[in-house]
Amino acid sequence: MNEHLKAMALWGGLCVLLCSVFYFSSNCIAETYLSHHRLYLEWEKDIPQVPGMILFYQSYSLLVLLSFICAKSPKNIRALSITMMVSSAIACTIFLLFPGELGFSRTMNIQGFESMFEALHRMDKPHNLYPSLHITFSSISAFALIQQTKQKRFKALLILWVMAISLSVILTHQHHLFDIATGFVLAWITLKFVYLKLESAK
Repeated sequence: MNEHLKAMALWGGLCVLLCSVFYFSSNCIAETYLSHHRLYLEWEKDIPQVPGMILFYQSYSLLVLLSFICAKSPKNIRALSITMMVSSAIACTIFLLFPGELGFSRTMNIQGFESMFEALHRMDKPHNLYPSLHITFSSISAFALIQQTKQKRFKALLILWVMAISLSVILTHQHHLFDIATGFVLAWITLKFVYLKLESAK
């Protein structure tokens, strides 16, 4: 096994494990709280649901995977993994301190995408809202990929991909605007103070 695959197995595996434990444990704990915070505007509840956008919503995992596969070195994989784990730890702390309340009602039996929404709603309770880790992880992954290419079309595609994911979290009724904004802020903070510092370290 070459060094790249070893780093993916070690750091990627650790990242998936810790981020999953952080997310789902905080989600279960937040569900037990008696009160939750409403950080959305009333007019947001009138935003229509577009079921087909769940394909973009789920595509974020492909973007994350691509960032690991295309990482230029084991050092880059390590930096990417640590950045995501730190982001997850920060976000999940916020989830526990300020559990959110989703303004949308969770519609079931969505024609054509029933199984995808049912699996999503069954697995993910609507309290880990802000910052949106969907947005944070997508932004971190896209940034890492943009750093490694000189192809303008590919960079533009990555930016459009993150924009589509951002729209999808709203149009699938999984998040609100505040969640998206804070997801980008968390990505910026961890990229600046974790990822770039790890990348520049000898």
